Amino acid sequence: ANWRFTLASQGFQVGLLDVDICGPSVPQMLGLSGQEVHQSSSGWSPVYVRDNLGVMSIGFMLPGSDDAVIWRGPRKNGLIKQFFTDVDWEKLDYLIVDTPPGTSDEHISTVQFLKDCDIDGALVVTTPQEISMADVRKEINFCKKTEIKVLGVVGNMDQLKIPFQSLLFSNGKGENITAQTMHEISEKLPDLLDAVVSANVFNGTVERGPEKMAELMEVPFIGYIPLDPNLLKACENGRPFVEEYPKSAATEPFLSIVDRLKKAVEEKTME
Repeated sequence: ANWRFTLASQGFQVGLLDVDICGPSVPQMLGLSGQEVHQSSSGWSPVYVRDNLGVMSIGFMLPGSDDAVIWRGPRKNGLIKQFFTDVDWEKLDYLIVDTPPGTSDEHISTVQFLKDCDIDGALVVTTPQEISMADVRKEINFCKKTEIKVLGVVGNMDQLKIPFQSLLFSNGKGENITAQTMHEISEKLPDLLDAVVSANVFNGTVERGPEKMAELMEVPFIGYIPLDPNLLKACENGRPFVEEYPKSAATEPFLSIVDRLKKAVEEKTME
């Protein structure tokens, strides 16, 4: 969801359509929980985070955030069609469709309903584990079979990166000795306090796996995003990550990927 926040903050008119019918998380991630969709003479009105960022999701139509959607394919497809035909998005620079993992009804319906719209392409996101990349390879092949250009692959949760002062320390008995340890470090190695600590959380994964996968499948790789607790915090609280944490570990990589994505869209429109 924070891709959309960033594009909107750069002045673009952005629409976000959440077609994850069974697990709509977008309202929570954009701070819109509890909002409702309104009907107007021109159709459904998106829920607006800002004047230039409108959102549509089944999450706005459920009685409660924990209510389950137990629908078969035809009913899902009918709602997705309504999202595309009955929502008054007004003029947009970007309409971004957020799909669930896999290659299910939501993906097939989206491609069918947009087949005459000259789709710019798909952004594919994966984590470093092989079990995630196995699904992503299927999604890339889905895009190839349906003639959707893959604008880029992003490696998410690449490494854990946190400020050194966020670390917690314990002794062999499991007792918290953070305060004592930090005090000793501040006296003996004060420069460490300004350092950023990195760790490979997913041990056993193939090094630079997402990048190698993209190369083998002949699609562009546009960057890694580290596992940054501040990004998680922003999503949980429905806040724009780049604005809230401009100096966080993931901010620069995040902005770089957004710039590459915009460039890929521009190149596609010029083809």
